[in-house]
Amino acid sequence: MKRIDKVEQALQQIWQNKSQEVLLNGGSSAREIADQLMITRSNASGDLNLLVREERVIKIKQYPVRYLPLMVVEKTLEMTLPRPLVYKSLTDLLSSPEQGNGVIKPIDPLTDIIGSQQSLKNAIFQAKAAVHYPPFGLHMLLLGRTGSGKTFFVQKIYDYALYAHRLKPDAPFISFNCAEYANNPQLLLSQLFGYKKGAFTGADQDQAGLVDQAQNGILFLDEVHRLPPEGQEMLFYLIDHGVFNRLGESSFQNHAEVLIICATTEDPESSLLNTFVRRIPMVIKIPSLDQRSLSEQVDLTKFLFCDEADRIQRPLKVDIEVINALLQSVETSNVGQLRSLIQLTCAHTFLNNMNDDGYLHVKMRDLPQNVQLKWGSGTEMMAGTKKLTDYLDMVTVITPQEQMAPKKQFNDANIYRLISNKVSELRQEDISDSEINQYIMTDLHLHIRNFVTKSEVDYSLLNFMEPKVLAFIKKLRKYAEKQLRRTFDRRFDYYVGMHVDAFFKRKSDVETIIPGDLDVLERENQKEFQVAIGFKQLFSEEFGINLSEIEVAYLIMLLLSIESLSDRSKKKVGVLVVAHGDSTATSMVSVAKELLGVVPMLPLNMPLTVSPEEIYERIAQKLAVLDEGLGVLMLVDMGSLAMLDERLIESTGIKIKTISNVTTSMVLDAARKINYMNVGLNEVYESILNDFQGLAQATNADKPKAILSICTTGAGTAEKIAGMINHLIIETTDEYIKVLQIPSLKMAQHVRDLKQHFNIIGSVGTKDPRLGVPFIPLEDLIDGTGENALRSLIASRQFKIKRQPDKHYMVRELTEDTLKQYLLYLNPTVITPVLIDWLDTVQTAMKITLSNTAQLKVLVHTAFAFERVLKNEPLHYTDTLSEEIDTLSELIIKTIKPIERQLNLELCQDELLFITEAINDVC
Repeated sequence: MKRIDKVEQALQQIWQNKSQEVLLNGGSSAREIADQLMITRSNASGDLNLLVREERVIKIKQYPVRYLPLMVVEKTLEMTLPRPLVYKSLTDLLSSPEQGNGVIKPIDPLTDIIGSQQSLKNAIFQAKAAVHYPPFGLHMLLLGRTGSGKTFFVQKIYDYALYAHRLKPDAPFISFNCAEYANNPQLLLSQLFGYKKGAFTGADQDQAGLVDQAQNGILFLDEVHRLPPEGQEMLFYLIDHGVFNRLGESSFQNHAEVLIICATTEDPESSLLNTFVRRIPMVIKIPSLDQRSLSEQVDLTKFLFCDEADRIQRPLKVDIEVINALLQSVETSNVGQLRSLIQLTCAHTFLNNMNDDGYLHVKMRDLPQNVQLKWGSGTEMMAGTKKLTDYLDMVTVITPQEQMAPKKQFNDANIYRLISNKVSELRQEDISDSEINQYIMTDLHLHIRNFVTKSEVDYSLLNFMEPKVLAFIKKLRKYAEKQLRRTFDRRFDYYVGMHVDAFFKRKSDVETIIPGDLDVLERENQKEFQVAIGFKQLFSEEFGINLSEIEVAYLIMLLLSIESLSDRSKKKVGVLVVAHGDSTATSMVSVAKELLGVVPMLPLNMPLTVSPEEIYERIAQKLAVLDEGLGVLMLVDMGSLAMLDERLIESTGIKIKTISNVTTSMVLDAARKINYMNVGLNEVYESILNDFQGLAQATNADKPKAILSICTTGAGTAEKIAGMINHLIIETTDEYIKVLQIPSLKMAQHVRDLKQHFNIIGSVGTKDPRLGVPFIPLEDLIDGTGENALRSLIASRQFKIKRQPDKHYMVRELTEDTLKQYLLYLNPTVITPVLIDWLDTVQTAMKITLSNTAQLKVLVHTAFAFERVLKNEPLHYTDTLSEEIDTLSELIIKTIKPIERQLNLELCQDELLFITEAINDVC
């Protein structure tokens, strides 16, 4: 979860379920949010203001400035607030609506549905179109499985029709389930259309039916396929002509203006008359629970838990495993079944904690027995829990009306108590120690992942460590760098330091959890395992402490998380290996992961007895898991599997490329290219085709290697690009690689000629030559991401690395080039490195990392400011000074003082504020 999303989530947790009165006079300051999330106030303020611009948060311009979540406010007030979302006060706005930019209106009921912008987006669009269609709307047929929410959706359509003034405020909504009288067709029709006196035995007076009652409103017919053929005929006659007859009448003499909405769980083509189906033009499909995204499933589950919290008026804490078990146990994809399971689980929790005050902690032991049995199966449950950590913390807080969730704090020691409690529970369930070991290792991994990827780094906490501990951390870092042959930054000190500090604070109150072994961790992560064992020896030498196996496991996982931290946000192409046989695909993928580490790759074994349709369904499921937005490469053993491409692309919406005749070498090559060479789907596909189908590999063996520099804007720019590439090559390797400059005009002809004499390993520039090798756009090279990709390209070719890279080369070159064009008095070559060092200090103090383009903007602006001082032409700051700029300017003034002394130039207050604003804009 990104920091900005955490800020929004914290704001929602504070203000959800508050009364109108509390909301109208409330709001959270940037400082309050910063303290709750343990981030800097400037970061919180920046994120909150961005959320205001994105229309997700309301800004109240008081002192201090306060913020409220838009969705919560509009839902509670049942209004749509005017834009922009910046007000002096909500109370004044509501008492005088004309002050806003628009009239305050009731909130759209259909936008309040979970999934309104995702799985239900198309259904909502269809429903709105049907409601607005003149003169009285289009009749609708809803399709969906039992429990998918069809009845709920129809109720929302009715609410929307009232909201949009397509129905009068007193318009009726009549609901009827045709299945209730399915065994008595005459009684069913009499309920629906009414009857005349004497129509059948017992009909002693005229009786109006549901069609009459729904006059000028909506008639909802659920399970409409249970309506007998004669009933369907009567209904489509009503749809066609607006008239109907009651039972016992011989002519159509009753008029009705009714919007009819039907729903069925069956295929309408086989369960309804064609003449009836043709008269309902708007067919709307409602997705079942398993057809909705994981984020929607999580939101639905939290919503249902919130209903129970309101019902019992007690706040809940729900373990992530509970939500995972519930979602995986709803086998019929039925929201109604999910609600029942949640109600039963909460009832167990309530009974077990009736005499306790405060939170009710919903644990695995509270789940129904059949759900617990499935939970005991192990591997599938652990994989599901891991996926949920993108949307949930390890414990989710659910609060009833007028209660607020407490601030969340990270407590490193607490994970061991949680594990200890879980071990006791698992042993009571007679689960073996080997299975318990798997659960505990998974929990440790998830805990560390949450700590490293979801917590803000506050380096100031290092100042509170004892000097002896801090010195020991430096010793561990030096040891790890030597053993792993890489350089760690301050994140190592922070994450390892926080854990070691917590270790000493908890002392001996937590014992070894399980006397398990570390075979799996050792086998899969040998280098990190050896470093952790070295840490254990250093602990023993320094403090006389013998670390337990669980501590060693924790340290291994922490090392792995810190090493891969910079790569976690990068999306990659997925790889699906499909092969016939019981374990062929699994074996290939296992080899790739063992040799190349974590790869977005899954195996799919296909026994020869599996039907083609089942193969298709299994592949579609795996594709959904693998795709991160960049597509999936399928490596298959038979050409027939490649023929599924078009159907899979159409049904899943995922970009797919397929290569037949898969081998282990091909799988390894795909893993290497995706992990280390930053290539897209088309590039890796074409590259593997070339490498494994004889198009280039053999002939390129003895050719000199080359990288293309391509430009459309002139020889000067192409020469500059070539210079950048040459610098990176010289800096990175002793291997000879030639940089070839070519214009984009007639590029294909140039490339064909060059391929005869060179082994082209990549290209950089303004146009992709589509050679099946990595292409790095010029803007990426300038921004910094392309520089890393180019280094990875060179390194992945197993060249000898020459020395540590100059991380400022690109910024320095671009800044100097720009300043040389404009500065008259200052020397660009002298001032550029001085300003780069200053900006490094600012980034460290703000705990941010700016892109190359952002650094370029700040550096050029600051250089111009010093130039203006020399020319005695300073700028004047006329904007209203915001709280953010005022706070940040203190840091800028403090850090820039040494440069002013070095240059013997003093910037005025206005220029300093402009520099502050430039930095604030790019953060």
